Amino acid sequence: MSDATATTNGELHTEDEALSVLLDGDIDKVMSGLDKIVEAAPSYEKLFARWQRQHWSTEDFTFEEDARQWADPDFFTEEERKFIKFGFSQFFLGEERVTVELLPFAIATPQHMQQIFLTTQISDEAKHVVFWNGFYREVFGEKADNLDEQIDNQRYVVNDDWQKLFDGILHEAAETLRKDPSHFPSLVRGVTVYMIVIEGMLALTAARFIIKSLREKNALPGFVAGFTAVNRDESRHVGFGVKFLADAIKDDPANAKIVEDTLKECLPVAPLVFVPPWVDDPYNFQTPFYHSSEIFEYAAKALSKKLGAMGLDPAILATA
Repeated sequence: MSDATATTNGELHTEDEALSVLLDGDIDKVMSGLDKIVEAAPSYEKLFARWQRQHWSTEDFTFEEDARQWADPDFFTEEERKFIKFGFSQFFLGEERVTVELLPFAIATPQHMQQIFLTTQISDEAKHVVFWNGFYREVFGEKADNLDEQIDNQRYVVNDDWQKLFDGILHEAAETLRKDPSHFPSLVRGVTVYMIVIEGMLALTAARFIIKSLREKNALPGFVAGFTAVNRDESRHVGFGVKFLADAIKDDPANAKIVEDTLKECLPVAPLVFVPPWVDDPYNFQTPFYHSSEIFEYAAKALSKKLGAMGLDPAILATA
């Protein structure tokens, strides 16, 4: 297989064909585009070029209709409001965490084009934090004195598993790279945690369910448009992570064991990040929009596709 093309279900897809799907405004097409990206394995240069063509600003989206809907006591049920605030605040906090933890990854990557791409990702993640802050201020009416206070105000949604994954595993991976950027196995572990588990499995899965649920209700149109742009960025980031790990495993098969061990560390914790703190059974609960089994199944399938694109057997998940 060349770097420029890949075969998917018998069809030939070029890098540009795969990447072009990310321009679509339909979240399911964006997710489909991600599948094509991870199989086509576009070069870092192509991913960077797509970043240049997908620029957006937090000022591109207006929230007047969103604010009107949120202020209408009959538009959302109390259960819907509670769940929306829970999910949104988890994303807001997650974006802040991945923004501040990414710099050591950019320093540790051994190739200049990898470093260049990751600097674009730092910019993306910071922009996502600003997007969430603007939405909270304009729609939820949460006008904290500054961004630090705004972020701290959302920590009520954090469960123990969120803390283990973000404040524990991710932070430790970033700190290890900060202390020794030359240790490549630590970079493999960190990319697996960040781009594959947190972004590829958790964030894109949750985003897909949030956007579909809101579209079915014709709700929060400004948010949906902006959040779709956010997830086009995340899809590009995951494409980088899959390519990086596929290349690392090809160069040294020992890196496959690092990926596998990292998944075994993360997977007992990661899916439970989705769980609202008020449910009785974290493995079996109903939200106002979907059942937990749906999101768990989608997340598992999403992870399996990315492992396959890296050249790993998704069956390793059975022992994780």
